[in-house]
Amino acid sequence: MSPMKVVMTTFSGDLTGKLGELRRHLEARGAEVLRFDTDRFPGEAQAWFRQDGGREQIRLRCDGHEICLEPGDAIWYRRARWAEKLPPSLNRQLRHGCVLESEALLRGLIAAAPCFVMDPPDLVRERGHKPAQQRLARELGLATPRTLMTNDPAEAREFVASCRDGAIAKMLSGFAVIDDDGREQVVFTTSLRDDHLARLDGLRLAPMVFQEQIRKRLELRITVVGSRMFTAAVDSQKVAGAEVDWRERGVTLLPSWSPYELPADVARALERYMQRIGMQYSAIDMLVEPDGRHVFLEANPAGECFWLEHYAPHFPLTEAIADVLVGVPGARRPIHS
Repeated sequence: MSPMKVVMTTFSGDLTGKLGELRRHLEARGAEVLRFDTDRFPGEAQAWFRQDGGREQIRLRCDGHEICLEPGDAIWYRRARWAEKLPPSLNRQLRHGCVLESEALLRGLIAAAPCFVMDPPDLVRERGHKPAQQRLARELGLATPRTLMTNDPAEAREFVASCRDGAIAKMLSGFAVIDDDGREQVVFTTSLRDDHLARLDGLRLAPMVFQEQIRKRLELRITVVGSRMFTAAVDSQKVAGAEVDWRERGVTLLPSWSPYELPADVARALERYMQRIGMQYSAIDMLVEPDGRHVFLEANPAGECFWLEHYAPHFPLTEAIADVLVGVPGARRPIHS
């Protein structure tokens, strides 16, 4: 009997050392592992979907290693940078077409795969929509901030003025801006001041998220891996510059995260949330107010987590992911379509 095969789908710039550790966990469980870098396709990697007579095959090749996916195998979809390594000299329109075709084939192969996928990229994209997340969280009994997502400057000003303790603004999607010196500038959550409000006409070019500013006792990151839930807490208010968005001082805060036990009702609501979205993985952000109220902010369907393994509280996340991928009994969250 041939060994189980696991495809780790990511991109060549994904350099976290935890990928190597995950490979070792998978191989120790008897799996054959292929890392498939989506940015190196189609130039340096190959993929096939073939129907011929009564046979059907899905095959992937990267770095000379080729596998054919079968029902007992698994795909881990971590990151994608579809066809980013195409030659920069390509005609702009031709390049755009090549990227679309490459993405269409790889997404299609994963959608057609006969095996377990953690988690399908189409589902990852769909479950990342912030309005749908907040609607579902509220429906399940989780507290959410007063929120406005809009491109209407007048309504944004009215909403901000109605927030007694102030308001914050953030983006609907995560992206970076590259400055003239080639440095990556990340758009963080911002506490709104009068000079920001004077520039809200920019909403006519792009919408934003506005939320009431919440007093924080703790910030939580809840990492769900299959049937397991790992919760870490940090007091971001102790570090200057991290009060609004802890990521601005993320490196400083790395040693400060600690395990946290969720109240039973919050944990049950998050379990129902995961069941409703039909996924094995999510990185959920919540706040704890001084009075103990837990407030749901968002659920990142492909959010980063490995710093919580490399640093305190040293959660066994790669091991948990490996258990889900190889199908250790009880590791996968039951998903009912």
